[in-house]
This record gives sequence, structure tokens and C-alpha cells, in this order.
Amino acid sequence: MPLNPEYEIGWMTWEQIKPYAEQLAALELTLMIKYHYPDRAIPMSYCESRVAMLEQHLASGNTFFWGVRHEGKLIGYYWAYTAPFIDKKRWVLRSLYITEEHKGEGLGTLAIQEGLKKAAETGCDEAVTEYVPWNEAAAASYKKAGYEITRIEVVKKLK
Repeated sequence: MPLNPEYEIGWMTWEQIKPYAEQLAALELTLMIKYHYPDRAIPMSYCESRVAMLEQHLASGNTFFWGVRHEGKLIGYYWAYTAPFIDKKRWVLRSLYITEEHKGEGLGTLAIQEGLKKAAETGCDEAVTEYVPWNEAAAASYKKAGYEITRIEVVKKLK
């Protein structure tokens, strides 16, 4: 399916993201509740604090934000950063989210492709991310992009 030519797509600076900060925090909350921590009460203030810190992270030169905008709304994004890992430079995909009404348009696949290109441009040796085991769409997307499962996180709640 060809992308809507009215979409504004690409890597964004903080000045381009800032008008969407409130919406981005709401999307982050939706992402966290729906796909990562449905069993937790996540306050909006947590997501707002993450978005507020994005400005500093972008300024550091190791954080990157790719977005899809349409009609004054952020309809999808890919948020990643680089980090040292043992003897490698890793590209870490922090968040990838496409709004429900825009899923199936190829935006997630495009985001992953653009992210991997940027990872190569920044000299990364490998790209990593994580997703919950029941998110089969994410699993399929990452597998299609060449990601391989290398470990599984397990959590024991103590309180």
C-alpha cells in the first residue's frame, strides 16, 4: 500500500517534536499500558517526564526520533538511542508506536527500516529492542527485519 503523500515523515528535532509533546506523552502511556505493563498503574506524569527529558537526550547526539505527522497530529513514531555494550555500539529501539487507525499502512515497517539505516549511519554494530511475548505483530515485524531472539527477560515481583 503506498503511503499517504500528505504524511510528514522523517527524523525530527526537538523543535519539531515540541508541539506534539503532550500528545507524545499520551501515546507513550497508551503504548506502555497496552503493550508493556497492562498490570501496572502508570501515571501520566511518568510519561510526561520521559518526554521532557527527550530534549536533553536529542541534544546529546545519541538519541533519535523519527515521526509521522498528519493534519496536526503525531500518528506514529520511532524513538531510539545508541549505547555502548561490552565491546559493541548498540542501537536501542526504545519505543515504536503507530496509532490504531494507521496500523496496516506500512508505517511500522518503514520506521524499522529507517531506524536500521540510521543505526548503520551512526556506526552501530547491532540493533536491539524488546517486546512482550504476546505481541505477535511486533514479533513478526522484528523477525521480518532480521532481528533474532537472543535472550528472555524474567521478572519476580517482590512487593
